[in-house]
Amino acid sequence: MKRSLKLSFYIVIGSYAALFLILFLMIGKFDGNMVGIWGLILGFILLFAALPFHKLVYFGGRGLMGVQAPEIPGDEHLHHKIHKQYEKEQIVKNQGSSQRQDILTIAGISIILIAVFLI
Repeated sequence: MKRSLKLSFYIVIGSYAALFLILFLMIGKFDGNMVGIWGLILGFILLFAALPFHKLVYFGGRGLMGVQAPEIPGDEHLHHKIHKQYEKEQIVKNQGSSQRQDILTIAGISIILIAVFLI
């Protein structure tokens, strides 16, 4: 958790530093209102990037196949065993993506809060 907060902090500081620099080079002065507006847009982009689109696509497609997939046998005991094995595999696979989503979510919310105070 400490690493996630540290990386989120670096993303927030780096994003605002880049915004200040770009706007200073384009406009020639520091405009807090403009930085706030672009910070708000950047914060929503980071929150949008944190959404798990792979789950939306996967579970959206599962609804078309029906309740029970054809490769899973009808026996309830075997179904439960296969489901437990699948969950164990998914836990290992999703740890990296979960950490990325946490970092992007924390950074996005922080950028939006700072942007609201700048506007």
